[in-house]
Amino acid sequence: MSNIIDVINTEEAIGAKMIEGSDIKKMAIFSGVSKQFNKIVKNDMEAHRNKYIKRQILKKTDVIITNKMYSMIKDQGNRNGIYKTVQEYDEDLRELAKQINIKIYDEIISDLYMIHREYIFDGSITNSCYEAYLFGIMETEYSKLIEYLEKDFIIS
Repeated sequence: MSNIIDVINTEEAIGAKMIEGSDIKKMAIFSGVSKQFNKIVKNDMEAHRNKYIKRQILKKTDVIITNKMYSMIKDQGNRNGIYKTVQEYDEDLRELAKQINIKIYDEIISDLYMIHREYIFDGSITNSCYEAYLFGIMETEYSKLIEYLEKDFIIS
């Protein structure tokens, strides 16, 4: 939440105008207005924050699962260290799952189901065996994550 000090720190010109020639009474009014504004927008700010967190978790999940897929199919050979092991990616997913709170849990599960169904669909319409194989891996990994979140995950 913001207050008068945040306004001053964020935008010096506005802060300077507010403070310039102001007495204690005006500063108290500015502070009261800031507090009232915070009360008004608190729910909106929390909703936007939850949407942002959900989006970030889904993006990170996709990156981790995609990298896990590549680590499964690549012959690392002399390129060791480019990808982590499958177990390390599983641990990364568990750590990411700890960031899920009760307020966004249902939305994340819903979005993960949608992504899972998209991989099933993509795998069924592709003409390439290799693409079907990749979509199958992604489908399986999302399925494992959903199962983990629904059965083994305890919401903090």
